Amino acid sequence: MDKRRAIQIMTKAAELYRDNLEDQKILFLYGFPSDVKRDLLKDSKILSSIKGYEVAFHRYNFLHLTGVRLNKKETASAIHFYQKCIDKRLTEKDFSFAGDGSTGQKLDILEKMMLLKNNVTMIGEFTDRGPKLFSEKVAGNVCGCIGFVKDVNTSLNVPNTLLKKDIRDITAQPTCKVFAVMSKNYVSEKYSTFAKLDKSIDITQYYFSEEIESMIDRNNL
Repeated sequence: MDKRRAIQIMTKAAELYRDNLEDQKILFLYGFPSDVKRDLLKDSKILSSIKGYEVAFHRYNFLHLTGVRLNKKETASAIHFYQKCIDKRLTEKDFSFAGDGSTGQKLDILEKMMLLKNNVTMIGEFTDRGPKLFSEKVAGNVCGCIGFVKDVNTSLNVPNTLLKKDIRDITAQPTCKVFAVMSKNYVSEKYSTFAKLDKSIDITQYYFSEEIESMIDRNNL
């Protein structure tokens, strides 16, 4: 992949990131299908087997997903890089590819993964079989996934890498199914919007754990 093509991809992906992820918090609701199925058959109507994992997407996180390295003489920071992408001012002098060849792989799926809220199917604990362990959890599908790590400054889970790998190959088995995805503006107090909800769950009939319910505004679902 040459830099001209890379710029085209990153510029389009930045627009998708701005429209779908920037300044948002996302709540993945997930579990093992067999356990959730058992909960659905109970009289209690409480899906206690479904767990939640919350992540936050900031402007400066976009750079990590591209896999490129900044030329600090041209582009001062991750936010500066992102803004250049949005403004369509990114040039070949602004960045370089990673020496290990990973940049091309990330860019191959970058645009699709900006639609994570809609196309995520699985989530799991990261167990990379390679030499580097750099994410705690990954969410995605059989084509690729985004890795997350806790930010030491904010204690929020944030994206730190993009991997062109089948999520089942790099997570502890069995990988959990994502049953629902909720999103909200970063400053909003509670979740009231489903980006994705499994057809097996009637949200008017079933409830989640107390912890998850405390994060949801049921009156405005």
